[in-house]
This record gives sequence, structure tokens and C-alpha cells, in this order.
Amino acid sequence: MVMLQVCRNIAWNGSALYPHSSRWRNIAMQNSISFASQYLNGYHPRGSGYHRKQIELQSCPKYFYRNGLQTPRFKIPLGFTAYSKFSRFSFLGSQFKPLMASSPARLHTSAFKRDIPHYLQGNVSEVTTIDDDLYDEFEDGFENDMEDEISEFLNSRLIPYEETESSFTIPCHTCSLESQGSRPQEIFVDKNSGYYVCPWCCQAGTWEELSRFLDVNEDCLTQEQLDAFFSTTVDISKVDLNMYNDSLLQLVSLATLKSYGARLTGDRTRVILPLKSSSCRTVGFESISLLYPLPQVVRRFIAEEPAPLCMPEKLKSRKRIIVVPSCCDVLLLAEYKIAAVALPVNALSVLCDYLTKDERREIFLWLGIKSPPRQLLQSLIVSQIPCWIVRCEENDSPIYMKSLKEVNELLKNVIPVVSEATTTFLELKNEIYHRLINKEETCGIQWKRFTGLNAILLGHRRGEMTVLTGPTGSGKTTLISEYSLDLCSQGVITLWGSFEVSVVRLCEVMLQQFSGTSLPVDISEFNILSSKFSNLPLHFLTYHGQQTTTSVLKAMAEAVKVWGVQHVIIDNLQFMLGTAEQALDRWWEQDKAVAAFRRFATLHNCHVTLIVHPKKVPDGQLLNINSIFGGAKLSQEADNVLILQVKDSNAVSQSKKALQVVKNRYGGQLGVMPLKFHQESLTFSSCFLQKSKADKETLPQPSEKTNSLKQVKGLKAFMN
Repeated sequence: MVMLQVCRNIAWNGSALYPHSSRWRNIAMQNSISFASQYLNGYHPRGSGYHRKQIELQSCPKYFYRNGLQTPRFKIPLGFTAYSKFSRFSFLGSQFKPLMASSPARLHTSAFKRDIPHYLQGNVSEVTTIDDDLYDEFEDGFENDMEDEISEFLNSRLIPYEETESSFTIPCHTCSLESQGSRPQEIFVDKNSGYYVCPWCCQAGTWEELSRFLDVNEDCLTQEQLDAFFSTTVDISKVDLNMYNDSLLQLVSLATLKSYGARLTGDRTRVILPLKSSSCRTVGFESISLLYPLPQVVRRFIAEEPAPLCMPEKLKSRKRIIVVPSCCDVLLLAEYKIAAVALPVNALSVLCDYLTKDERREIFLWLGIKSPPRQLLQSLIVSQIPCWIVRCEENDSPIYMKSLKEVNELLKNVIPVVSEATTTFLELKNEIYHRLINKEETCGIQWKRFTGLNAILLGHRRGEMTVLTGPTGSGKTTLISEYSLDLCSQGVITLWGSFEVSVVRLCEVMLQQFSGTSLPVDISEFNILSSKFSNLPLHFLTYHGQQTTTSVLKAMAEAVKVWGVQHVIIDNLQFMLGTAEQALDRWWEQDKAVAAFRRFATLHNCHVTLIVHPKKVPDGQLLNINSIFGGAKLSQEADNVLILQVKDSNAVSQSKKALQVVKNRYGGQLGVMPLKFHQESLTFSSCFLQKSKADKETLPQPSEKTNSLKQVKGLKAFMN
């Protein structure tokens, strides 16, 4: 029809901004019919006078996108423009001519050809008939369009339906799940608009919403329905080659399709790929439409029997498998002799089982710009199957359109899924459980002399860094020597780096702390004591005074490798670094050294203890975490920060002292442990204060006042 096709083109042009709305299409159609009626009755808005005209333009098929699916529509000629309810339209002849038929359109007129608008000249010819039933025929064409789309959708998905003059009737899946009676629950779909309604569950909406809902349920077939469907299919060799060569499978040969057991639907418009179970029984299918340039894939299988698209025999032995978005991509890669499987939507666990049954495989995930499903990645990681992700650009073309050269180039541009820089919870799960059932091992070595620390720090752990500070002359070296001796006596291999006190003096103090009394002057007694002390796993650096951080770290690394050192003590950090001309340089050097020691503790799984000086504070004022000399990096990098607090710094030996924990990264608990210095053994733990009455009858009995192991929450009791 002449005028019918003009109005149809105008209507679809006017509703192009609203391709999903039937309401706007109807408005555009009515407006264009109104204009066409005026045009036929003699009024011409761009010319003068009245004349009757009938215009017949060729209908040009175009694939309109609606709800992600492509349906046959009419092509809008380039250059068509609609103004204010289509009361005026025009087109550019140079752009429109390639879309016209070989024969010109026809024009019936009682006027001279000079009255023909200039934009129609050369494209019309005279006719002697006119169609009076223009509106009805236009309506019929539009209604059939939606009707054909709905029926094609239902048929391709094997959804049973009944058809009346005005609607389709299909089963309601929601009602079937909630049904308690025997009455039928059905959805009624209007043929003209696609609007649906279910009077039983009160669901209603557009056809686009219903089609999305129906596509969710893939496992909806019975064995009888599947067998009946395959009985209607025909051999793939009966495909229309002209249609096939224009489809999205044009790069795939028929031989490749036959290797997958492909067949055709009865109308020869869809390729059917059977899905087989592990026992080679057909349990479903995937169908690909040959009518659309984009993949229109339908996947259906028997309830609770999902299966992936199995590879043909010639590709099953391949160790490299590509996971791609759709079966169209699988077929193209099979054409290039590359094994591939499609990523299902609702049967991901089946694909995981299929890919992980052979640990010798290498998996490449080629899913475009989308991230791979987490379930699939975790399944591959747990199975220790090497896998990579193919890098893709945002505007990259689909896989089924690529050449062999493009495919090979992209498969070289990959990212490994499992790397040394990342991990997952599944890889850490066993280690976490091991820590739960081995609390003592997890918390670390328990102190025997400083038992109060066990309740706060929970233990001494490898891989951490501890910072100890305190006023000058308060006994930091004496405290930490006994602290390390306690751990060393329990088998912790220790390396001492004393840059402030000579190694000889340090050994003398530690030997006295080990014996618990003054050192014997008798050579035989001294040799016996020395023999016991030498059995401790204790090592010393020969450095004294200022040293470079690099040389110290090198010596520490060698000690860890040779002796298996687990605990390194640096006494103290400022003496090791020396002094710089500018204060900023001194702080910068200290921050660099702290970062290096922190990195060493982590990489070598070795506990590092740093003794540092505090900032100068007024006498009698207690230190805090901000009192550490230098920048904030030292306290930030440390796992534990200990402060040796002194109440009266003028009389060191008689002062009341306590060890305060101001940072505890592992346990989180903070607290104060009182200390009592024992002059004879040079210890703070008070383990030698109580001697047997046989040795010294005048020794007072232990009381709450002399119990240095009592934990105090805060400094109030310490200050009083």
C-alpha cells in the first residue's frame, strides 16, 4: 500500500525515541494517519491548492531493538524528520534513494506534475486506484507484528499456550508454585499490546517484563516435551544457505555444526544444539536464531538435569579450555580448533564440576568486560587449576565475529587469576582453624619470669616488632636483657645487637641475671655457671657504636639463615644510627631504618625488638606513646609499644617502676605490670626475691605489696 507505507515509516520514525512503549507508537500512528487523511483529501501543507494524492513507498525491513531482542520492523528512511504531530515531513533524496525499490513509487493525482512536491519528484508515478481502508490495514499490520513476536518467543522456548482471537493464554509459573487447588492458573497476554495479566496472583505488566520473567526458568521441560521437540527438528544440511550466510554464524562451517550434533527447527530459522549429560543422554538444548544479527539464544533442559554444551570428540583431549559468554562463541572457536564452553546463567555449578574434573587443564576466562563469577573462580582456585582472564576493551567486538588471528592475539593478553600478591579466604581457612585449635602456639611463647605480660600481650610471637622506651638511665637495657633471657631459656634463638653497651658488659649482666646472684669468683664455680649459660641459643653482633642500617640488616639476615634466629634485639636505635647535621635528616634516617626493620621482621618471620630513647620531658612526668623520639612512624610500624615508667627518676635504684603496654596490635589489651628491682641479681622480675628460709631466715614472706606479678589496669596505683 502506498500511503500505508508512508504512514508506517512516519509512525515508526516518530516513535523511535520510545521503542519500548506501545502507547507512544499508537500516538505516532494516529497522528500520521490523521496527516495522511488530510493529504489524501487534498490538503498539502507545503504547496498551494487542493489535490488528491496517494503515495506508495517501499517498506524497508529494519531490526528494531526492543527489550534486548530484535524484532522485524520497518526501516526509517534516512533524512525523514517529523515536526509537530507529523503535519510536515521531508526527506533528502540522496540519502533515501539507496533504500528505494528499483521501480519508482506511484502517485495518483488530478493535478499536474508541477504540483508534486519537489522532494517526491523522481520517485513517484501515476496510478488509477486508491485504498480507502487505509487505517484498518495499518492497524492489522501493527497488530500482527506484536502477535508474531509473542508466538515466536513462546514457540522457541517450548512454552505451551492457547490462542484466541485477542490473546494468548500461558501457564502462570508463580501460581503453580503457590497453588493449593485444582483450578487452572493462567496468564492472559494481549495480542495487540503485549500487556499481560494473571487474575489469580494479581500480576500484570508489559510484554517485556513477562518475557524476562519467562526466560529465567530454564529447567522447565519434561522428558516427553524434549523428545517431542526433537522429533520436529530436521537435519542441519537442509538450512537455507542464503539465510545462513547472512546470520551471525556465517563464519562457522556446517561441518562444525554437525560435530556438535546440530539440527534445525521445522521452520529452518533456528539452529538446535543438544545438551548431553555425562551418560551421553540428551537432557536439553540451546537454540540460536538465524534471523537476527545479535545472539538470540534460548537454553532449556529437563528439571534438575542441567548440562553444559559438550565439546566434540576431536576437542576433548585439549588441555586449554576457553570459557566464553554464549554458544555462538563456542562454535566459532571450535571452527578454529579451539576447545571452549559457554558460561550458563542458572547452572554454574555444573560448569564448575565439568572444568575441575581434570586438574591438568588450563582455563582461560574470556567474558568481555564483565568480571567472572566468584563461584567459578573459587572452584578453580580450590582445585588448583591454573586459570587466566583474557583482557578485553570496552568497545571490543563479539567473539563470534573475530578472525583466527584476532583470537590468537587476544589469548596472549591475559591476567593470571592466582598470583603471589593475592589470596582468598578458602586458601586461609585451614590456617585459621589451626590457630583456633592451637591457641598456645598462636599466642606465642609464654613468659616465665614476666608472667604479668602473658595476660596483656598473650605471648611472644614471631614476625612482630616491639618498641621499648623509657627515661635515660632507668634500666631499659637491664630490663630487656632479662626479658630476652626469659625467652631464650625457653628455646627462642636470640641475636643481640648492643650498640650502646659493650658485648662483654652485656654478657656479664645476663650471666648474673641467669644465676640469680652475684657472680662467683671461684674458677670452678664460674666454669660450671658459664657452661650452663653457653647452652642457651644466644648470639651477639660484634658491632658497637654507629653502624649503617644496611650492614646491620645483612648480618641479621645471615644469622637468620645460618642459626635460625627468631628474636633480634637492637639496643639502641639512636646509637646505631649516630647523629646527623640536621634534625630533619636524623628523623628521616630513623624512619628509613624503622621501615627496614619492619620489613625484615615480616619477610624473615623474626621478632625484632628496638630500644629507643624518648623525648625529654619534665621530671616526674610520665611518658606516653607520643614521647618516643623522632617521627610517628616508629609507633605506627610497631606491633607492641612498651614504656618503662619511673616515678622518681632521681634515685633510680630505689624508684618505683612499672612496665606499661600502650600498644598491642595482636591482643588489643593495654595495662601496667609493676616492677621491683633486685640488686643482687640485677633483675626486675622479682623471681629471686624469695629465697628459701634455709638460705636466709630473715627473708620476709611474700605479700601483695611485694608481688610484682600483679597486673594493674592503669597508672593510678603506680603513682600512689
